[in-house]
Amino acid sequence: MRAAVAHERGAPLRIEEVLVRDPGPGEVRVRLVACGICASDLHAWRSGEGIAFPAVLGHEAAGVVEAVGSGVSEVAKGQPVVIAWIPRCGKCRGCRSGRTHLCAAMRTDGNDGSISIHGQSLGRYMSVAGLSEQVVVRARAAIPAPESLSLRSICPVGCGVTTGFGAAVITGAARWGESVAVFGCGCVGLSAIQGARVAGAGRIVAVDPNPARLRLAGDLGATDFVAPVDGDPVRAIHAMTEGGVDLAVEAVGNGTVAGQAFDALAPGGRAVVVGLPSYTEEVHVSMLSLLLDKSLHGSIHGSADPLRDFPKLFALAERGELRLEEMTGPDFSLENVNDAFEALASGRAVRPRVVFEESA
Repeated sequence: MRAAVAHERGAPLRIEEVLVRDPGPGEVRVRLVACGICASDLHAWRSGEGIAFPAVLGHEAAGVVEAVGSGVSEVAKGQPVVIAWIPRCGKCRGCRSGRTHLCAAMRTDGNDGSISIHGQSLGRYMSVAGLSEQVVVRARAAIPAPESLSLRSICPVGCGVTTGFGAAVITGAARWGESVAVFGCGCVGLSAIQGARVAGAGRIVAVDPNPARLRLAGDLGATDFVAPVDGDPVRAIHAMTEGGVDLAVEAVGNGTVAGQAFDALAPGGRAVVVGLPSYTEEVHVSMLSLLLDKSLHGSIHGSADPLRDFPKLFALAERGELRLEEMTGPDFSLENVNDAFEALASGRAVRPRVVFEESA
């Protein structure tokens, strides 16, 4: 198979021939159709945090089951699937308590020997390695997808869409008529905006310095817009909402912005931090504000259970209530994967996709 291999931090990815083994017990091999380029991939590639090189990045992938190992009953050969990077081992404390998003088996660098080059095992970012033509994953991680939806369109459900939508709806528990502010209008933030809209929020404030992204946020459900370059976003939000919002979602991965999300709350409000930060990033909040019944909550993968929540998102997409195409693209071939990363890094694209020509 071909894969985009990252050999060192920040160095251009190289398209190389790799060996992908057959699936073992409880595993499946998936022929990938598309993989979204997530800001987490960009962060890991640039910083080296959470991954050991050489490795294959990409974790927002969708494809078709090519082969199944022994004991697999969850999916069958030929079935379209979206891959989840939450393992759902079913045995750990998180899984036993129903919080599968906290599964202890989750690994940012899932090097299990399933993909290798010249005899050397490669790291698989988030245990997926989605920038490879085929991957081997646990059968539990392959979530069946409806044939009515394009795998190109729904591949971001594997990460960004679920992360943002869940941050607003599951972790943040957005309620009918509430006011919501979303800081950062990338794929995660735009998905949080859509989640707030679907939940019935009365006012949704989009915060982003990029005018194009603010316009897109308006198309997807935002009612008000704040550009930090025009002044203090917290002050602007307080002014337009008469004292702050009920829910704020931070989708940037920046401690200062997380603090702004908390400060934008009205008394009794909830702030959810979901953006991936540097491992050394910190956030500082006023203890006095906490006494006003405000809360600051972290969120991983939108507190979602892929087996439970991916089908719900698919159903919303089928009904046109969750709009995915506006947030995804443009498409790049595997050979042009470095251009896809540049498009994301520059802000020219919200969620560029790598589409595998042989699988399209």
